[in-house]
Amino acid sequence: MMPTSSELIEVVVVSMRDAFLAVTVFVAAMILLFSWFQYITAGRFVDAIRSKRRWQPIIGAIMGITPGCGGAIVIMPMYTRGFVTYGTVVATLIATLGDAAFVLIGAALTDSSFIAPAIAVHVISFLVGISWGYLIDWLRVTPQQPLGRFFRYSESISPLENAKLDESGDAKTVFDELGREEEDGIGYFLLHQGYALWWVVTSLGLFFAIMLLVWSSQDPDFELSIEYNPLSLHGFITWIGLVGTTLSVVIYLSQKNWIRDDTEASIGDKLYSMRETLIHSASETAFVTFWVMAAYLIFEFSMLFSGSNEGDFAKYGDGLIAVVVASFVGLIPGCGPQIIAITAYTKDLISFPALAANAISQDGDALFPLLARHRLASIWATLHTTIPALIFGFALLMLDISF
Repeated sequence: MMPTSSELIEVVVVSMRDAFLAVTVFVAAMILLFSWFQYITAGRFVDAIRSKRRWQPIIGAIMGITPGCGGAIVIMPMYTRGFVTYGTVVATLIATLGDAAFVLIGAALTDSSFIAPAIAVHVISFLVGISWGYLIDWLRVTPQQPLGRFFRYSESISPLENAKLDESGDAKTVFDELGREEEDGIGYFLLHQGYALWWVVTSLGLFFAIMLLVWSSQDPDFELSIEYNPLSLHGFITWIGLVGTTLSVVIYLSQKNWIRDDTEASIGDKLYSMRETLIHSASETAFVTFWVMAAYLIFEFSMLFSGSNEGDFAKYGDGLIAVVVASFVGLIPGCGPQIIAITAYTKDLISFPALAANAISQDGDALFPLLARHRLASIWATLHTTIPALIFGFALLMLDISF
């Protein structure tokens, strides 16, 4: 039986409203917090990682585990300049969950049942990143020698790996290499002129999202109904969600970065200006909003047209195939597809082992700057992060570890 037009409209409205009120507003607050943290500490991390070579995989994993892609992106030009080891790159990429981390953390803020898996998957990614990074360096694995000491390793093969630290460089050298955005185009204008309005709507949305959590805790039967009268409370909240999501989609489309948000230029801007931090926090949140809304629409329309429910879909996400598929999704550069994978977990459509496999395998937006500077390294790095994803995903599945 084909769904009616009213059912189709309801799916779209609910998806837009919930994407904004259940995800966007909390993600915005977290992105702003972590972007500010990166703004004030990035220089210290860069200087520390260059001067403490034996600790580089650990510091790289710390840069990677920070939600978002900013910390991981900063590591990539450091590798191509010979400042860090290849194992540090792998540790960073394994540890990062990119912008998908905000979706999982946002789910934990609104539903306590996701707190344990959110912590667990970050801890697993962090520890696997460190251990695998050190293993890569110990085996002397490089892009030129992907099998390391097991296959004709030569000290002269990889000048990048044998390069000495450039003592004359500093954090600013790395930041300058990230570049800056071109101040032209309709996308630049919309973002830099419209970000203030977006933050006003998002602030209102955050207030009502918190109130919805309070009302739900006070009344277990409380549910936000669909009303279109903006003069009623439920209608006003619905319209905040619709307007907020619409503004987010406009900002997302204007940037023309379809599967990634953070670029080297945007990271460079954020690290030099607090105003740019506010602007690009709005852009990054808009990116997350678009992909979460896309995931909601895909899941809801799939169930609506098939006549199935979440339980029917979940049975396909709780096995060996799910771990393999989640790991292979992680091969795709950019955060967009990864956000859909993480959202699938928050919808109880895939298992925790599949979630962990995707978290380990994915590289977020950090693979793009590496691809531009060192194509061979980018190809091998994404493969070297998928191997532990399959190993640990299978291990979690065999041990029946779930949350």
